[in-house]
Amino acid sequence: MEDYSKLPDISSQGSWNVSTTKHGYGIENLHDNSTETFWQSDGQQPHSISVQFPTRAQIYAVSLYLDTEKDESYTPCKVTIYAGTGRHDMQFVKDQLFATEPKGWVDFKLTDIDGPVLMAHFVLIELPYNYDNGRDVRVRLARVLGPPLREQKFRNELILPFTSKEFYMYESLR
Repeated sequence: MEDYSKLPDISSQGSWNVSTTKHGYGIENLHDNSTETFWQSDGQQPHSISVQFPTRAQIYAVSLYLDTEKDESYTPCKVTIYAGTGRHDMQFVKDQLFATEPKGWVDFKLTDIDGPVLMAHFVLIELPYNYDNGRDVRVRLARVLGPPLREQKFRNELILPFTSKEFYMYESLR
């Protein structure tokens, strides 16, 4: 099992949005480093959290802090993640239906073992279902993690000496 605590947290580089918010339980609670506070949705399912990065970001994983003991039917039991350059061209990346009730950090690795790191401007975390058919959802903390530093260093060492805008346009396939 990987140690996600050693990955760089790139959450602050993006602009965060949520589908709905219950008064007093806003989006700021997703980043306050307290497991006692939470964001709570208010409205129709599916609920979602989105992150828009100003430039293409190297995204290795998404982590959510969930607590079924405290939140009961407010806890999501399925998470689906999409990515792209914006809402208009999102592609499915990963989904997970929890076999056990989550308590603590739940990490969603968005790359294959030896595959390339996901490069995206936009990430959508969709929360379509809750335990016990709950309607609103609670997420205590959320973060987007970059690739391991050794991999970032390797990518930044410019294996090929090409640095033009045209080269970067075609460096990866969508």
